[in-house]
Amino acid sequence: MLAIAHVLFALTLFGVLIFGDALQAGEPLSIEVFTTPELRISGKTDRRLQGATVIVHFVDGLEHFESALSEDLPADAGVARVEALRRIGELSDARVAPARSAAIGLATAVQYSVDRYPAIVFDGAAVVYGVADMVDAVARYDAWHQAQLP
Repeated sequence: MLAIAHVLFALTLFGVLIFGDALQAGEPLSIEVFTTPELRISGKTDRRLQGATVIVHFVDGLEHFESALSEDLPADAGVARVEALRRIGELSDARVAPARSAAIGLATAVQYSVDRYPAIVFDGAAVVYGVADMVDAVARYDAWHQAQLP
């Protein structure tokens, strides 16, 4: 899955969104969430996160895109190749947008060395794995961050 990100990396543009939060330190955080549509992240609308901007990357988006492109292809490899190229040529920007977003997410996961999900990355450096609740993840990050202060 992450190997596809290497191939599509050149197609992606990175944009960092800032998380303006109400954490004790009051410093803005950049938060990126890596998950799948089946494993939704909760707590994004919690009052303690009001005003926050959170980037959510669905790490399986390219798999869904590829599956849709290859659906009902002919069994003959040559005919299938021609049909696949035709389908790719007819893709609209709206149809490609989710795949582009997924490629950005995968490339970002590679950049951060994120190797499993759910993962919530803070400031591009600290990762909380296995937590699907934003409030819980922010509390864990905040506790870790406070413990790091002199």
